[in-house]
Amino acid sequence: MLHRGGSAAFRCVYACNSVLLPRLYGRVAVVRSHSSHSMPPPKYALVKDTTPIPCTSPADSWLKAAPRGAYTTARTVNRDAVFELDAHIKRLASSCQQMLENDAKAGGQHPSEELNKLADAANLRPHVIASLAAAVQAFRQESPQHEGELKLTVLISWESGQSVIQSHAAALPDRPQPPVKVQARGAPRQNATAKDSEWVRTRQALEKDKPSDVNEILLVTEQGLVLEGTQTNFFAVVDDTVYTAEKGVLMGTVRGVVLEVCRREGIQVRLEAPSIRSVDQWQGAAIASTSRLLLPVHMIEYQKESKPHNRQFQYSKGRSLLSRLEELVLAEVEHRSETLLKSL
Repeated sequence: MLHRGGSAAFRCVYACNSVLLPRLYGRVAVVRSHSSHSMPPPKYALVKDTTPIPCTSPADSWLKAAPRGAYTTARTVNRDAVFELDAHIKRLASSCQQMLENDAKAGGQHPSEELNKLADAANLRPHVIASLAAAVQAFRQESPQHEGELKLTVLISWESGQSVIQSHAAALPDRPQPPVKVQARGAPRQNATAKDSEWVRTRQALEKDKPSDVNEILLVTEQGLVLEGTQTNFFAVVDDTVYTAEKGVLMGTVRGVVLEVCRREGIQVRLEAPSIRSVDQWQGAAIASTSRLLLPVHMIEYQKESKPHNRQFQYSKGRSLLSRLEELVLAEVEHRSETLLKSL
């Protein structure tokens, strides 16, 4: 457990947090003070391999219309670095391998030699970096006034033995402000270990019915186990222990950082899905993703005996376990970011 006084790392983070957030989220905060009439229309950049192509859609809409493939969503840090770049490339390679193997089992045809290379992270790395760098450059040319961070989405698709890498760039949205509300009502996805773009289309029905004040939909098994969100990993704190599912979930990059910080700080972790049926015993909950980082949850809406219920949480800044963990994860972001190209 993290002792009451906190680690030296935490004390530094807590004192410097007013500096950390503006650096991580650039000057996006300035936008909040502008009226909606002064806001320019959103701009997007898309490249096919490294060649810019027209795009007027946000990442989710583009993915729904694009060919099925392996994808990942990353973010910039300090404008020219990418958070956990190596982990994103390894995820792409792993997802490609799983999808190609599943396709081969279903269709009886083995992938070509070129497609097999997609499962090799070392081989994939220079191509992904070149595509991402081209997308960042294209976005800056399209939106030179934007000085904040970017949301980067990479899609690798294949057809007739040939592969294509596409990279999409957009302004990174503001981190959600408290109170953060989630709903527990979705069914788990079929293959959570591979980041298949088909999931973007599948989750559309859940997102369509999501109320505007709900930040995320949680996927729950028939036994009441909370696995993950449609776009996030999920954590619950019970008896000063952090619970998060290990099986049946996508291993998100921020999830990995949270678990490593817990190990370093002596915070107890159980790699088990928490049960919504014991939500009254939870001390808190959080969701994690590239754009949200680690985000404490203030209300969970759920069904009990076919009736709507909710569980609310309050956090004492700098004192509750989740608020301390949130600060520690924020501090790790810059350290875990890799520059795309020094010339950017």
